[in-house]
Amino acid sequence: MMAMFEIQLAKGAKVSGGSLITAFPGVGMVGTIAGNFIAEALKMERIAYVLSDDIPPAALVQEGIPTYPLRVLGYKNLSILTSEFQMPLTHSVSLAKEVLSWSEANGFSGIISLEGLMAGQGLIEEGKEVRVFGVGSSESARETLAKAQIEQFKIGMITGVSGALLSEGERLDRDVVCLLVEANALYPDARGAAKLVESITKLLPSVQLDLQEPYKEAEMIEENVKATVEKTKEMLAARQGQAERLGKSYMYG
Repeated sequence: MMAMFEIQLAKGAKVSGGSLITAFPGVGMVGTIAGNFIAEALKMERIAYVLSDDIPPAALVQEGIPTYPLRVLGYKNLSILTSEFQMPLTHSVSLAKEVLSWSEANGFSGIISLEGLMAGQGLIEEGKEVRVFGVGSSESARETLAKAQIEQFKIGMITGVSGALLSEGERLDRDVVCLLVEANALYPDARGAAKLVESITKLLPSVQLDLQEPYKEAEMIEENVKATVEKTKEMLAARQGQAERLGKSYMYG
């Protein structure tokens, strides 16, 4: 059965359209790290929650304040849909459809999804240039990439929410851009995330960010995200183990 998602505005929040960024962990956690940096830099406020019975039962606690794990943060005409856990592939199409529907209803002009592209070890050595590629769902999205001088990803497969957003965007003629950065899959890659932030400023010149800051803060953000993701994994594994033990006790008890 397909998962059901609903995006609900937070109490008193307003949405002013503009661009919507989707930032999930993926390869090297680059999407989440980049999203967290932008949200912190712009002091974004929580504007909406993504509700679903299929989202793991969890509350993300930051500075003593709990929040829904899948949420939308906003500042002026830029919003970020972000999460610390990776969305199961089976839920990707359902979530992508809700994101496209909600963004259209709330006046967003386009969607930018952030992804890591698994890099060979040689590409991530110190001093090596980390490359960012882009894919556009529409002719205008591809023109935007060309104007920003972001190399277009020519052939390959993009899965998950980003892949679903691209294919649904192409079908519905909606502007979706996916930015892919070469990243190391073995650890949180904050340098790759910083490259994504640079590319976002090229796509959205009105977004004013100090591009030196992502590199300065990279290590701290890496550790924070890694700790949250590890704790989430441990919690889900413990709950799964508990559920399995309860199941066995009911079967054989």
